Amino acid sequence: MHDYLTELLRTYWFAPPVALWRAIELRVAAAESVYTHPLLDLGCGDGLIGQVIFGAGGVDVGFDPWPEQLHQAARSGVYHHLDQALGDRMPYHDGSFATVFSNSVLEHIPDPAPVLQEVGRVLRPGGHFVFTVPSDAFRSMLDGYVRRQAIGDQEAAEAYADEVDVWLAHHHYHTPDEWKALLEDAHMTPIRTRYYIPEPVERLWDRMNTRFGLRGRSLWGILASPRLRPLGHQALLRSLVTAILSRRWRPYYEMDVSNGERGGGLLVVARRWDGAE
Repeated sequence: MHDYLTELLRTYWFAPPVALWRAIELRVAAAESVYTHPLLDLGCGDGLIGQVIFGAGGVDVGFDPWPEQLHQAARSGVYHHLDQALGDRMPYHDGSFATVFSNSVLEHIPDPAPVLQEVGRVLRPGGHFVFTVPSDAFRSMLDGYVRRQAIGDQEAAEAYADEVDVWLAHHHYHTPDEWKALLEDAHMTPIRTRYYIPEPVERLWDRMNTRFGLRGRSLWGILASPRLRPLGHQALLRSLVTAILSRRWRPYYEMDVSNGERGGGLLVVARRWDGAE
C-alpha cells in the first residue's frame, strides 16, 4: 500500500498538518478505480497532488487560474497539457474527458454550480467526476469549536469556525444530499459518497495548525521560514519531521470514519448521464 503520509511529510515538512490532511485525502481518493483516460485535473495547482496520486505523465490535461501555479505544474512532469482557465469556462469540447478529478478545490468557489455544469459538459456520457471537499461536519469537528462548545459558549464556537473559514477561504460545506442536487442539475448522478477525517483526526489537525505556526506565529514557523534556508538546518528538520511524525501520526492517517458517522472530509464519485437516463 502506498505510504502517502511519509511522502507528503517529506514534501510539506514545513507544514506537517497539511501533509496529514492531504495524505488521508489521497489515500481515500486513490482507492477509487474509475480513473480512466483522458483525465482532467480541475484546479491542478502546482501539480503536487497530481504527481503523488497519478505519477509522472499520469494526467492528460490540467488547468488552474493562477499562472505561477501552472509554471510549477509544468515542471512536475505530470501533465501532457496545461491551460490557464476558470472552472466555469473550461476551454474544452463537449465530452472531451472520461474522468474529471478535483482535490479540495470546490469549497474555494463561492458558487460551484456553474463549475459543475462545465464538468458535466466536458465529461463523456458514462464518465466519472471524482472530487474531495471539506464536509458538512467540518466546522463542528474543529478542536477550537468542540472545546468552546463543551463549556457552553456556542457563540465563541461559531466565531472560531468563522475565523477558520476566512483563513482557509472556505465558502460552503454542502451535505451529500446538497451535492446530489447540484450534480443532478449538471447531468451527473452520485454513485458513491464517503466521509473521511474522523473527529479525532480533525481535532489533532486543528491543534497542530497552531503549534506549527500555520495560524499565527510560532517558533517552528520561524525555523521553517524560507528566509532561514541558507543556514542549512532545514534538511535536518525535514528528516526529523518525516521520521517522527510518520510514526506518531500513523494511527490518525490510517483511521477511517465508522459506518453511519460523519467526518471532516467528503469524497464524491459521480457519473455523467449516458443519455438514456
